[in-house]
This record gives sequence, C-alpha cells and structure tokens, in this order.
Amino acid sequence: MEGPLILLGRSKGEEFRVKAQTLVTGRTAVIGQSGSGKSWTIGVICEQLCKAGVGFCIVDTEGEYFSLKEKFQLLWVGKDPAADLDADDVDLHQLTTMAVKENVPIIFDTSEILDERKRVSELCHALYTAESELRTPYLLIIEEADKFAPQRGKPLLELWEISRRGRKRGLGLLLATQRPAFLSKDILSQCDSQLIGKLTVEADLAAVSLFFTSRKELEKLPRLKPGEFFVLGNLTDRKLKIKVIERETTHKGFTPQLLPKPVGKVSEIAERLSGATGVIREGVAKTEKISKPRLVEPKVERPKEWYVLQPRLDKQSAMRLAEMKKKKRFLLFGPKEVLTSFELEHRPLVFVEIKYAKGLLRKSWKTTSFILDGRDGAAIDIKKGFKRKRGFEDLLGLDETKARVLIELVRAKEASIPELEEKTGFSSSTIRKVIRELQERKLVTYKRVGRANVYVPLKEIHVPKLGQQIKFTLPPKGELSNPLECQLKEDVLRPVIKAIEPTADLTRFEVFYYPVYIARFPKRKLEIDGITGMVLH
Repeated sequence: MEGPLILLGRSKGEEFRVKAQTLVTGRTAVIGQSGSGKSWTIGVICEQLCKAGVGFCIVDTEGEYFSLKEKFQLLWVGKDPAADLDADDVDLHQLTTMAVKENVPIIFDTSEILDERKRVSELCHALYTAESELRTPYLLIIEEADKFAPQRGKPLLELWEISRRGRKRGLGLLLATQRPAFLSKDILSQCDSQLIGKLTVEADLAAVSLFFTSRKELEKLPRLKPGEFFVLGNLTDRKLKIKVIERETTHKGFTPQLLPKPVGKVSEIAERLSGATGVIREGVAKTEKISKPRLVEPKVERPKEWYVLQPRLDKQSAMRLAEMKKKKRFLLFGPKEVLTSFELEHRPLVFVEIKYAKGLLRKSWKTTSFILDGRDGAAIDIKKGFKRKRGFEDLLGLDETKARVLIELVRAKEASIPELEEKTGFSSSTIRKVIRELQERKLVTYKRVGRANVYVPLKEIHVPKLGQQIKFTLPPKGELSNPLECQLKEDVLRPVIKAIEPTADLTRFEVFYYPVYIARFPKRKLEIDGITGMVLH
C-alpha cells in the first residue's frame, strides 16, 4: 500500500501530508501535555484515515472518540448501552480478524471496563495473531499509552511484542501520551516518527530529548501553542512545525445530536459478532445469528469515578452537634429553632499543579501546587479542616489579555495607558479596549492627573503568588452524597495562570470531593466539617 497521502496540518501556509503506508505500518509517538491538542490531533488522524479507507483500532481510555461516528462508519466496542458491541462479551479474535480482513476502523472504548489492562492485553494479542495470519496493513492506536507501557512497572508483553515485531506483519503502532517521562523508554525508543506538542515539565522534556539534536531545539516546546506540533522522523524529510487542521467531528466526547446507525460491512460485522458462535479465523466461517446488534443512539454522558474524602464524623454525631447549635427564636427566651433538614454534601475541590520557569540567565523549572474550591476558585487549606483563603476568584472568567492588564494594574496600584503598554507589551489600542471592558465589569476606574487618565483597580483584587507547594495524595474513589457541580474548568484557569506568569502552564488538574454536613433551620443553615466536626463560617 503506497496508499493515499494523509493531510495532518499546515506548515508556513503549505499543506503537510504523510504517506498512509508510513503512518499505518510504522511506529509513531504523539506527545503533548494537557491542553496541547494531543487528543485533537489523534482525532484528526482517525478522521483522515477514515476518509482514506484505511483500517485502524483506537484504544479509547476516556470514552471520547465515539463522536467520530457522527460522520464516519466505525465499529464502536465498549460498555456504553449505545455501543455497537459489548467490550466484555465480544470475541476479540473474531473481531480483529474481521476488522483487518474487511479494513474496518474500530473504537475500542475501555473507559468503563473494570480490568482495562487485561482486556487491552487480550486485544493486542488477538490483533497480533490476526495480522500474523492475514499480513494486511492495519494501525493500532493506544491513547494514554503510559497506562499500558509504564516506565516504572511492567509494560504489557503483547504491546512490547507489537512494538518490536509487528511491522513485519503489517501491524503499525501509534502511541499517544501526555507524560512521556512515564512511558517505557524501551518502547518509546522504537518510535521512528514523532509528533511532539507543548511540554513544560522538565522530566517530560528530558524524555523526548533523544528526538532533538540540541537543547536549543528542545526549549521551543514550552512555547508551542495548542495544536502546534513538531514533526520528526520518518513522517518527514526534515523537522517541521505544523498547525494541525480542524476536526470534522465533535471534539472531546461532547454528546453529538445524532449518531448514524452502522451500515454496510460495519453493520454486517456487528450483526455477525453480536450473535456468532464458533471461532472465525479467516473471517468467512458460517455463523448463527442469535440477536441483532444494539442500535447506536446518542451517548448519555456519565460522570467519571469520583475521588472522595469520606467523613470521619458519622451522621448521628453531626446531627447531635447541630442540635447543640440551635438558637432561641429570641435572644433570651422563646422556643429553639426547628431543624428542618440535615444531609451530607460533597463539595468539589481541585488539586492544581503548575510548572514555570525561574531565573534571569539560567532558567530552571519550578513547581507550585495548591487546592482550589471547585465552585469559585478560592484557595482551600485542608490540613486542619476545610478553611477558605483568597485565591483566583477575582480573576476567573477573564481571558489572558484582560487578566494580564488587570494584574499589572493591581501590582502597580495605578497606571496610565503608556505605562501599561510598557509593562504588558500590548499595543495602546489593545489596552484601551481591555480597559473599557474591565470598566464595564466594574473592575477598573480612573482619575484625572493633568490631561491624562490614570487607571486604578475599583476594588481590592487578589493576585495569587506562585511558589508554594503542598504535599497531597488523591483520596480513594468512592460514592458521593449530593455532590455540588465543579464549575472550575482547566480552560478557565489556564489563561489566568498564564497572565500571572507567562512561562507557567497547568500540569495537573485533579477534582476530588470534601464532605460537609448541612443543617437547615427556617432562616439559616449550619455547615459542619465532615472531617473535623468544626462549624464552618
């Protein structure tokens, strides 16, 4: 298969295409931290392979690639009720043999499989066996590859075998990871082609250094924008920086309005596998249909598993504490308040880790971390109970430009347009526009000094300082009681962090939940810390 050319992006205004043969039978690594556009790029690759009629199987660990079915015919194998086939029940040898022989793309959704590593190991074995018999070019794509081939721990033996010997059988491998430092160096070194996006963590930069000829080249990675990737190795005759093209289907697993039903050979394979008996090695054995495959309907989003701190204070003890806190209707006399309801509530908190460069001449990477309230971005200290401090709440909702201007204004206490130009590097027209918008939000006002306007913050705005670091381990996963929605999102926090420190980037964003008992009285509510039993104010 010399095959078609696959359009991936553009470099300096020119289209960048790669040979399907090179991509599908080679060893490729797609690397980029959260927010770099890694998953977007994998989605583009899948779309382009579908358009070119090239077969592949993507191991989807987060359940976000089913939206490819909005436009393309793929076989979705997973635990979701809308999937074409059940990932636990399907015969993987039949599935892979048929898919390779019929050139059918597969989404192997492992997001709800209990023993994910075991099932992926079985898939790799089945695919390797099918390719050993059929010798037809086919591509295996592994998302979050460091889960299955960790640097510390045992990589799946089948994946290791594919990385070394799959090429002769026509079985290609594409590994995607946010953390190359966590991916087996033995397997990573087998990748003869790379797409490398933004990385800021020193350990990750060190892990990809083998693909670059100098430290100077490596230092370009932290400055890449989302969707920008360096292409190296067999995919190109020279190192290029590309901007990945737009996706044609919905990104990141947002629920599509409608997913078309499988048709043609995809429908035929789904029907045969849903009720087939016997093992099909050549993809032509007779089968007995027992039931029709499930029709594909719009996917219902399910919450991910929750990391949750369980209360140390039991409900009865918390209720007794609430009863002790009842007030009299009047100061010195009258009946006490009536407790109208009492419940356990779990509040969303976010553990945030940030990497940033420090030093004037010789820069080094520093780490800062903290816990934020998932509702408003306030800083939370949970060492001795649930305690709120000022955090990012004054800056959330601003884009990077607005936040940068406001932060410089807060730091200077007052400044004119020329002074803000000098501090931010923005043009005067940009600053004037931003100032108008900040005035509309009632964050900035001005005073006249001579003939010029001098701008000042309208209220005391808190700008968090980077540098602190906390020791934190995510709690075990468990059940939640009345969870509040986590309104703080990565794409809301990231521009504010960049405004505070341009070299900074978000490297961890982990949501977990804290228990709080809520006692409600007719005119007030009492909040009791589920860990310490203290009344929250």
